Amino acid sequence: MNVRRPDGTVLRLHSIHDPEGEANRIVGAFPFDGAGILVILGLGLGYHLAEFRRRYPAADIVIVEGKREIHDLFEKYGKAAESADRVRYIVGGSPRDAIEEIASCQLKAGLPPLTTFVFAPESAAFPEYYVPIKEALDKTASFRLWDRLRYPKFTGDRLTIALFDFGYFVTEEIARASAALGHEVVRVPGNRNEKCGDLLSRAIETIATRSPDFFVTVNHIGFDEEGVLTDFFRAIEMPAAIWYVDSPNFVVRAYVKNVSPYSFVFLWDESYLGDMKVLGFENVSSLPLAADESVFRPMRVSASERRTVGAKVGFIGNSMTVSVRDRLRKVPRDLHAAVESMARHFAMSRNVPFVAALETLMAPVERDAFFALQEAGKSEFEAAVFMRATLLYRLSCVRALEEFRPCIRGDAGWKGLVGGAFRLAPPLDYHKELPAFYNACTVNFNATNLQMGKAVNQRVFDVPACGAFLLTDHQESMEGLFEVGKEVVTYRDRGEIADLARFYLRNDAARETIAKKGRERVLAEHTYKLRIGTILRRLKETYA
Repeated sequence: MNVRRPDGTVLRLHSIHDPEGEANRIVGAFPFDGAGILVILGLGLGYHLAEFRRRYPAADIVIVEGKREIHDLFEKYGKAAESADRVRYIVGGSPRDAIEEIASCQLKAGLPPLTTFVFAPESAAFPEYYVPIKEALDKTASFRLWDRLRYPKFTGDRLTIALFDFGYFVTEEIARASAALGHEVVRVPGNRNEKCGDLLSRAIETIATRSPDFFVTVNHIGFDEEGVLTDFFRAIEMPAAIWYVDSPNFVVRAYVKNVSPYSFVFLWDESYLGDMKVLGFENVSSLPLAADESVFRPMRVSASERRTVGAKVGFIGNSMTVSVRDRLRKVPRDLHAAVESMARHFAMSRNVPFVAALETLMAPVERDAFFALQEAGKSEFEAAVFMRATLLYRLSCVRALEEFRPCIRGDAGWKGLVGGAFRLAPPLDYHKELPAFYNACTVNFNATNLQMGKAVNQRVFDVPACGAFLLTDHQESMEGLFEVGKEVVTYRDRGEIADLARFYLRNDAARETIAKKGRERVLAEHTYKLRIGTILRRLKETYA
């Protein structure tokens, strides 16, 4: 069998006189004891594969063949192994794809050692394909992970915390609070467009060089749909803390391979506790959001700054117009009307379970279309419903403030939603600009995203942390976090909004007393340092 190299030269893959004898010699000279996984780079007509299988019948073998036409010729004319059991073929695709699939095989087998055999004729013919794979496998093998990764965790007071850093909400707060508590934080950077193998490689290097006690991430970011990273953590008994600050139903229902006893899921909204347990997560706990008191704190604001930076009534929030548009693109067009009808229902009545609403609000043909979707499609539909419902709900709440000419800091989508009585301005940098805005507003207004069934959002902690006054909608969990009416003020109906705003704009003493007591409560019970302390206690109890 001959192959033509990219430069036009022709190479012979096997001896034309005695290919079986040739295979016997090269396999016999290769140092392999049959343990672990044997990765063979290059298939040819399979004479060397058949010899490996003859000598090591119990070995797990992974064959990587970059050319599909060579694999096809092997199947038609090649020397098949006497037993195809425990042989896996990786054919075609990129070197990166091959590396990722090899890693997945190793993880699922419990991280046995890899031994790499390079079929020299194919490597010489196609070095641009096989050399990168060989180098990556050599690098992984040099770590000898199977000997070193199952080390004891949580053995000292000062922990090493590996943080998946995708730049998402609360990531910086987790890092600062952990460091403030005296722990070492090792960031493992990532981006959402990269393949799992890239992040896995950085995680492996972090473990091998820094020996973290656990990993932490937000919303399962960094974990892949196929559960490769989860399998890896399970194999080496590495705990992971996953803090959900958005609905887990929009994420993990389509990623059920990430269920693991080594994943401890913390939910900012206790409404989802049952859903996560039904999926199979053993370790689930509620954990509300909090405030970073080093960022959100009282500031001196002059009268001119109040006029330019703040307002009598201020609201910061996304209009949700872009989010709704993007989500609807992922929903079949014949279900768009159902999204709208359900969204209008949830915008008016928040206490109906989603499944019950499906039964009562959807036409039979729509229900059939919905239940025919894969789990990922159902999650996209639910997300579209709650995003559209939040848009309608927030808009109705904000319109109740029209007489006060409120300032809305948010995206351009607001221009198409509210009239000239509202002062619209661009969004603010969360860490650098938002604290000044809260301090400069007499009344800070809040309307909670409808994906939050019981929980309160970030503003409920950040505004009081600034020593500023908050008027927010009433959520069930509020009662256990603040003394309502004395530390924060809530409205239970949109008809109350204008009256409450009017009262507290006129009563400085009452407003300032509530703001002061709200700050005291946040500092005593609702900082990120306290939340991280809770995570550490729960992980130690479970995994130490």
